[in-house]
Amino acid sequence: MQKWEYLVVRSYGGVVILVNDQQVAEMMDPQPVGDMLYEYLSERGEEGWEVVGLAGVRSGIELILKRPLIEMEEPEEFE
Repeated sequence: MQKWEYLVVRSYGGVVILVNDQQVAEMMDPQPVGDMLYEYLSERGEEGWEVVGLAGVRSGIELILKRPLIEMEEPEEFE
């Protein structure tokens, strides 16, 4: 069965503020300073992420991205 990994990205004013609840931008009153959303999404797209959900939130937008989880196979043990 396919397993997935997810990113939850919050953006305000076109700038990525939070990724999985970790702050990734600085607020320079009144605007944030950090990665622009379109650049961030382009980079994640090259890593195999795709946007699967979007919601308006009080302080901007929240996007949900997913990609297939690559499980590492256990190395074979030789006797």
